Amino acid sequence: MSEEILGYLDHNILDSIRKGDPHEIKNLLKDHNITPIYSLENLKEIKRSVGSEDIFLSTLQELGAKYIEPIIEKNLPTGSFNINKIDVFDVWKWFIENEEPMPEYGYGLTSMLEKFYGGRTDESFSDIFSKGSDELKTLLNEALKDLDSEEAFTEEMRTAIESLPELLKGQYQQISQDLDSHEQSPVKAFEKATGLGALVLKNIKPPNVVVQVFDYVKNSMEGVELDINMFFGVTPQLHEANNNREKTLSEKVNGIYHQLNFLGYYRDTGMKNTRGFVRSSSDMTHAGVASFCHLLLCRDEGLVVKASAAYEYLGIKTKIVYFQANKKINKDT
Repeated sequence: MSEEILGYLDHNILDSIRKGDPHEIKNLLKDHNITPIYSLENLKEIKRSVGSEDIFLSTLQELGAKYIEPIIEKNLPTGSFNINKIDVFDVWKWFIENEEPMPEYGYGLTSMLEKFYGGRTDESFSDIFSKGSDELKTLLNEALKDLDSEEAFTEEMRTAIESLPELLKGQYQQISQDLDSHEQSPVKAFEKATGLGALVLKNIKPPNVVVQVFDYVKNSMEGVELDINMFFGVTPQLHEANNNREKTLSEKVNGIYHQLNFLGYYRDTGMKNTRGFVRSSSDMTHAGVASFCHLLLCRDEGLVVKASAAYEYLGIKTKIVYFQANKKINKDT
């Protein structure tokens, strides 16, 4: 029996199919015996498509799509995935019952990144970190309620957990003061200092996109010692938690994608607002999960070029099938 060909579907592909399938994607999947694959990130995007949830779910069901999920051990990703043939409506029910939506400030992390790109102009970094710490405090208080009945949970543990938000506030104080002292957003300030950005980096063409971008960065930051793998998040920084653990392949893809986007290589639009930031985060996640599949089917040029650059650098064999406005292009990586 031949190996299954796994084709990961970007959300825009599902949207194209439900709008009449002008690219005849359903026929492509059928004619080439490609098994459609969707992930948790697809479900999150479907949930954001308010009013069209059942249409998207029915489309996945009609396609016979399978659900991909990471294998977790000791609360850490192993880099392996399970491919499950489960009724999509059952997966959806599980997702809705178990999802824990991210609070408004994302514990200070997502809102900080929005401001990095020039968003949240009516708030300071200090405001954002403070509100994010408050969200973390609420989360921890809820967790403590569940732990009270555990015999192994000591008063010392409770005190340590309860003190964490205030500890973080103290650490964030100096960081926020430094960031708030600049008139420009950190992204704009970086572009001004280095001369880099979308206009420069968009001229870079394959192959070796990641290496070419890194050369630009090195040349713009003379005297600064940089490691390409650490710079692009392929290997962990010393300050990262579990920095002795090798990152999974999808984590490495995500790191490269995020850094390319930050630097301005086909940067995703709307990064300064929550909707655009969430959309970009979804695209990054799709690129990472798709690295486990044979194919990534996609309509988004920015996702295609950044995923392609990451796959090439990491030696990932996933092929990208790029559907443009009126034609289909196979983009080998």
